[in-house]
Amino acid sequence: MKKALIAASIVGAAAAGVIIYLTRNKNGMQRLLDGASSTADDARRMANRHLRKTQKKINNMIHETAVE
Repeated sequence: MKKALIAASIVGAAAAGVIIYLTRNKNGMQRLLDGASSTADDARRMANRHLRKTQKKINNMIHETAVE
C-alpha cells in the first residue's frame, strides 16, 4: 500500500509539472506570436507609406512631363 501511495504521488507530481510547463510554454508562445504580429503590422505600415510616397512621386513626374 505504501508503494502505491508513493507511485501515485510521483505520477501526480509529474502530471502537475507537465501542466505547469505547458501553461508557461503557451504563454511564451503567445508572447512570441504577439511580437511577430506587431512586427508584421509595422512592416505593413512602412510598406503602405512607401507605396503612397512612390505613387505621389510618379504622379508628380507624369504631371511635370505633361505640362512641358
